[in-house]
Amino acid sequence: MTQITLRPLFSLLVLLLSLCAFAVADAATPDLAPRQDAGASTTTAAIAAAAPTGNPNSPLCVDYARVANLSTVALNITYRAAFMRSSPLGTFAARSIIDAEKPKLAGMMMDAQLNGACGNLSQAAIDGAAANLTAGFVLGLPIQEAVGIEVLSPVLPIISVAMILIMGGTFISL
Repeated sequence: MTQITLRPLFSLLVLLLSLCAFAVADAATPDLAPRQDAGASTTTAAIAAAAPTGNPNSPLCVDYARVANLSTVALNITYRAAFMRSSPLGTFAARSIIDAEKPKLAGMMMDAQLNGACGNLSQAAIDGAAANLTAGFVLGLPIQEAVGIEVLSPVLPIISVAMILIMGGTFISL
């Protein structure tokens, strides 16, 4: 009796499906247009010279304000905890958003040209974060209550005893 092997046919089918997936992915990708002029100067000195003093709408000042706000939340444990539990993205994505900006803040705070053009946005971020926290907001999000069982709740000892009995019973039965 002869045995028919389907392995080459299956391999060919997988190859064809993978090629179709690449073709669909390539067709679904839109053509991207550059957001900025490639010839534009983006150095701190050029933007500070082009922007009038105290212009909060210049790209450099907007970036400085964003970095200052996110770093203020990242570096203060109270603000950080409030943002982590209030973020709709989840803790890992929320942490990566605020932690990515921390290293940039020190250089921006020490840049005299940047502070001359934009003002002291790091101090403004600290003051704004404190005011927002007392108003019940962090980075524009309403602060959510912490989820879980309160420590003084009568449910906590009942659940603890039940878990000890279940886990202990499982261990003893082995």
